[in-house]
Amino acid sequence: MENKKTAVIIDTDPGVDDIAALACSLYDDKMDIKLITTVSGNKDINIVTRNCMFALELMKKTDIPVVRGSGRALLRISPDASYIHQNDGMGGFTPPKEVKAQPVSKNVVSEMFKVVKANAKNIVIIALGPMTNIAKLIKKHPEVTKMINHIYTEGCSSLSTSSERWQNHKSFNVRTDPEAVEIVINSGIPITYVPSEMGREKANFTEKEVEKISKINYVGKFIGQMFSNYWEPGYKDKRIATNDSCAVLSFRFPELFETIRVDMDVNTTDNPGHTVITPNPKGKIEYCIKVNKKEMHERYFTAIKKLDRFTVE
Repeated sequence: MENKKTAVIIDTDPGVDDIAALACSLYDDKMDIKLITTVSGNKDINIVTRNCMFALELMKKTDIPVVRGSGRALLRISPDASYIHQNDGMGGFTPPKEVKAQPVSKNVVSEMFKVVKANAKNIVIIALGPMTNIAKLIKKHPEVTKMINHIYTEGCSSLSTSSERWQNHKSFNVRTDPEAVEIVINSGIPITYVPSEMGREKANFTEKEVEKISKINYVGKFIGQMFSNYWEPGYKDKRIATNDSCAVLSFRFPELFETIRVDMDVNTTDNPGHTVITPNPKGKIEYCIKVNKKEMHERYFTAIKKLDRFTVE
């Protein structure tokens, strides 16, 4: 098996689920993370950037350059998701107000383009937040559509075979900047989409699994603290949505996910953020319909075990 690593840009809005996804990414054997870009989403750009830097400090990965990205959507005022991520954006964990590590003071589109160009045909983007930065990159440098191998992301409505709730679902990431999503899904770049339904109902962590994560090591304990005030609303049981971690793991372990090819349309007018998914064998988007939940969770636990040597201070 070839040991070559794939260059990766992670575009993120930390966010509890984003930090949980970063934790299973930073020491992966096949991911060469060249750049992390932040985007306003779960919280405003200053908070999500602070949270990103804190996570990198905690997991001893401040050598990865971080660029503060877009502070608002292309055409809209960005909302935030305090209702689930809480005021600091880290659920049940209270981060320090300031961290030593700081993002590099550079333009997000310029830095993304530089990294894509230097790694053309061997680079993927893992998009964990609104698509604003990526849309701006495509608009300014349309040639990147031929350089980027794939985009892995999450958050969309479900097929017509699913329940009415999920057919009508509007993902936070999509409704935050539907115009950006429209640009990205029509760019021609191959995309894998994990629908919101999968993270919440087909690949979610149970309360027992959160307890297991908390006992792995200090980083697991930290993740468990975040999760302690991040339970998914609207369910009788206590569960944690794994949307962002699914996006990462769909790249790293595609064999765990069953996909079909689809076309996707996003509403930017009367129902902004709603997506319509239409099966099409020739569609550019790979849409996840099934996941090996048990094995996916084991891969996540294994990734956290790699962080044994780090402590939460």
